[in-house]
Amino acid sequence: MSSPKAVTQETNSNSIRVSPRHLGQMRRSDFCPRCFWYSVALGFRHPFDMPMAGIMYNLDIFEKALVEAHFVAKGTGPKWLSSLGCSKPVSFPRKMTQEFPSLGLTLVGMPDAVFAKKDGSLCVVDYKTARYKGPDDPFMPGYEVQLWGYAQLLQHHEIGSVSSAALVYFENSLAAYSDKPLDLLSSGGMTVPFTVKIHQIVIDLKELNSLLKDFRRFVDMEAPPVGMDNCKTCGRLDFLFETEIRRRNNVKAMKNLVNKDSVQLNYIMNYSRSQQREDRTRESRGWEDYFTDSSNLDYDCVPGALDI
Repeated sequence: MSSPKAVTQETNSNSIRVSPRHLGQMRRSDFCPRCFWYSVALGFRHPFDMPMAGIMYNLDIFEKALVEAHFVAKGTGPKWLSSLGCSKPVSFPRKMTQEFPSLGLTLVGMPDAVFAKKDGSLCVVDYKTARYKGPDDPFMPGYEVQLWGYAQLLQHHEIGSVSSAALVYFENSLAAYSDKPLDLLSSGGMTVPFTVKIHQIVIDLKELNSLLKDFRRFVDMEAPPVGMDNCKTCGRLDFLFETEIRRRNNVKAMKNLVNKDSVQLNYIMNYSRSQQREDRTRESRGWEDYFTDSSNLDYDCVPGALDI
């Protein structure tokens, strides 16, 4: 595969688009450099990506609408938002960008909500329809980068100075009703309760700039780096590549056979069958040697799946 620089979607002839969410992947504990290189090369358009489930999409829209409606109706935010000191919503461009000419990158992002605080500074918020797992959540490092990126874009567009940022989790509480499901029954169907939990983060724009430089290094790599040990995605990639190589070899072999006469074809087929027999013989000998060597140690150990 060619280098990411050649295939990643570009904003213009010299600038490559990257979102805060993609930058955040590099801070996760399960980050694999090899898999990430391929993601960059594909412009983060993976072949088997699935769109967001409709119910999740609708919940995301409703969460934003709920907070906005509360400010309109009450002149203030919901009580659970008070810990952030938000006084009113702030308008901002729905899709913000910032060019980094020295890196040839364009940062692209859109926060869920921005609020003004009493001191005139801004608080940027990202809503999550998920269970809050605390600061040890493996996704937390990536979520933090998302908010850093939004803060950077807001200040670049001179919307205001961002002094704080937070993740607002809308966590469903269905587990609390496992022994009393009828309590959620309504005349029109079912009511699903949600609890809001807030996690504030510290903004680090210097670290964001460092991640942009790291991303650029991936763009400039001509070949994928070494992957993380025991990475399942790397294993799947290897399988796909091996399958494609076999397919291409088969196509090439078929093309070579097109103009062969019957004598040549018979010779080729007989030779192929002979090679297959030899391969199977070698494989069977390998199995015999393996079982002979291991029988003294493992003979009494019956796999659980066969212990029926």
